[in-house]
Amino acid sequence: MSAFTSLILTQLTVPPGDLIYYIVLVFAVAGASLFAFIHWRASEFPQARRAFVGLGILLGAQIIMFILSGLGWQEIVDPKMILPPMDRAYIMFGIIWITWLFAFPEPNRGADAAAALLSLFVVTALGLSLLTWQTQIANPQFASLSYNQTVDDWFWQISSLVLTLIGMTILFIRRPDGMWYGAALLFMGFLGHIGHLLVQIEGNYSGIVRLAYMAAYPILMTLPLRFALPSQAVSAPHSAITKQDTISPERRRYSTDPKTFHAMLALAAESNPTKVSQAVTRAIAQTMLSDLCFMIYLTDNNNQMVIAGGYDLIREDSLEGGSLNKGSIPMLANSLQRGRPLRMPASSTSADIKGLGDILGLTNPGHLLSVPILTPEKEALGGILLLSPYSDRTWTAEDQAFLSNIATSLVPIIKRSQKLNKLETQADQARTQTIQLERQIQELSQQLEAARAEIQKSGSVEMSSLLVAQEESQRIIGQLQIENAELRTGKKLQPSGGTSQVENELKASLQELARLQNQLAEANMKTHEMEKGRVAVKSTEQAEVIASISQELRQPLSSIVGYTDLLLGESVGILGALQRKFVERIKASTERIRSLTDDMIQITTLETELNDLKPESVDLNSIIDNAMSYTSTQVREKNISIHLELPKALAPIHADREALQQILIHLLQNAGAATPFEGAIRLKVQTRSENGLDYILIQVADSGGGIASNDLPRVFTRLYRADNVLIQGVGDTGVGLSIAKTLTEAQHGRIWVESEQGAGATFSVLLPIAGAAVERNTEPKGKK
Repeated sequence: MSAFTSLILTQLTVPPGDLIYYIVLVFAVAGASLFAFIHWRASEFPQARRAFVGLGILLGAQIIMFILSGLGWQEIVDPKMILPPMDRAYIMFGIIWITWLFAFPEPNRGADAAAALLSLFVVTALGLSLLTWQTQIANPQFASLSYNQTVDDWFWQISSLVLTLIGMTILFIRRPDGMWYGAALLFMGFLGHIGHLLVQIEGNYSGIVRLAYMAAYPILMTLPLRFALPSQAVSAPHSAITKQDTISPERRRYSTDPKTFHAMLALAAESNPTKVSQAVTRAIAQTMLSDLCFMIYLTDNNNQMVIAGGYDLIREDSLEGGSLNKGSIPMLANSLQRGRPLRMPASSTSADIKGLGDILGLTNPGHLLSVPILTPEKEALGGILLLSPYSDRTWTAEDQAFLSNIATSLVPIIKRSQKLNKLETQADQARTQTIQLERQIQELSQQLEAARAEIQKSGSVEMSSLLVAQEESQRIIGQLQIENAELRTGKKLQPSGGTSQVENELKASLQELARLQNQLAEANMKTHEMEKGRVAVKSTEQAEVIASISQELRQPLSSIVGYTDLLLGESVGILGALQRKFVERIKASTERIRSLTDDMIQITTLETELNDLKPESVDLNSIIDNAMSYTSTQVREKNISIHLELPKALAPIHADREALQQILIHLLQNAGAATPFEGAIRLKVQTRSENGLDYILIQVADSGGGIASNDLPRVFTRLYRADNVLIQGVGDTGVGLSIAKTLTEAQHGRIWVESEQGAGATFSVLLPIAGAAVERNTEPKGKK
């Protein structure tokens, strides 16, 4: 060993050089703790919190050693009596917790218990070493003995070597994320202990070991970086004229607006209870752009967990449910039962990630996000689980907050589904009882038929004979009336017993006849109802098929829109100008297809919806705001400006809110389609009085080429491409205008169009402000 190396090693073992050693270790552990705390606060990963706790334990022990070293330097305490054994014990203590930090990033009860027991073993060994060392230095014969020459030092070095080898073995077996950093740290400590045993240097401390750990401890700063922070969506450049057109980074992480999502949930709540979970998970997966989404229910007093249903967004396929083993997903089960959210990165050592992979048949389930579904009374009903095995998307605090809001809205749906399940169970029981009763009725009917057959064999009257009996009864009645008149005049006398017998026979015959007539009337009514049902089924069968197909078209369209939003948000890569233009065209075309699909659904179900109109007091300002928001994408694509002409005070109108909303949306969509690029649309609202009644007049004017006079009578018809030539100046097929006309007339209103060739067209809708009054005034006319 050279003199320079010997000088460096010696300086690290004597004051104040040994303070440099402790300062380096303190700063390394403190820096790693700070990084872990920042990572924990930013990601809320349980791994980051666990790393912060372990580094805090190391930092506390290192600060104690630093303080004792300073006190020994000032000779406040005897450095030779206390510090040498404590220095060896701290090194062994650090090896234990470094292995714990790197090898077990997720909670592991066995590892936690082993680390605690080994730490107690080190403390016990330290106490014994202090006793033996003080006994040796108290003996004048060993007054000049250094701690490096004792058996205790040999024990500490061999134990530290064994612990470093065990730590590296555990790392290679478990292969956690960042294992090579931990292996490098332990290997450098291993080399230091080997060097100390091979090169015996007098003194109370080992300069080689201290130099090795001074070089190794800064590696701890890589510990919090094993799991990447959740990526934030990058705001893409977007040319906008107004502030409302600016697209926020958060919004681009989701494919639909929350209002749209709540509407989808309302639709899911009305479906079959067995399919509610699949409908909800599909809606959440499409909204959150999650690869996999599952709904988990807690049953049996929160002791059992069941996957009610799931959805695979990439394959666009619903997933079947099943039971979950709480032992394979301990952290997820604990968080759901306690009603707490959970976010976890894709860790190779996480029991929950491995358990979900085994259950779902995935090699790597990806990053995990789970939020509980809590009632207002904070009772846990279950939870929503999101995974990203394909896109490797990390989940942020914003994602967690957004999903928590969705989970809150699921509570009434789940409760309703549970009630429906109970009702379905009761219905099944009722069906079983009904089947049993039908069997009993069938048996009784058979017995009755057998009895009737016996009666017929004995000469009873058949159905054809009943008519003869009726005629005979009428004849007898007539005869009795004659006889009764004769008795009154005294012309003829009959014994009273004969008259009573005839009357009894007549009554019996009439009662039997009345019973048969009632049965015939009931049979006729049932036949009439069955024929009416067949007609209704035939009239709605085609509409149901079209509506079903249109509903199925919505799923792939929503996926296309979601992924185009993801591409435009540039969270998966930067787009060139030409690529952005193509993607925007794809989105615009998809939105148009989805709009046509909605029109198809509405036109097929329009007749049913007209029967469900519910007039109420409606604020027209909110209707206008919602309609403009709905058509904003179409307007922005063509850089169209909208001019509003509204009165200062706009009275509420008595109409069906949804129907009025659809009328205005279809008029604005038609105007947007007819208006050229950078054109203008004018929306004017005013009141008008006719025949003593107040009306509201809504006018939507475009700046298109106008409509030819010979085409005006066909504007409000359904202009299907197969049979009709499309009208110039009317947007697309004209189905929307047909729907607007039907909804307007259903509310006692009128709709018409005025056009000037080359200047544009103006569509006007006149609706009564007091719809109930108009309905009463129009009823007598209808009766006439």
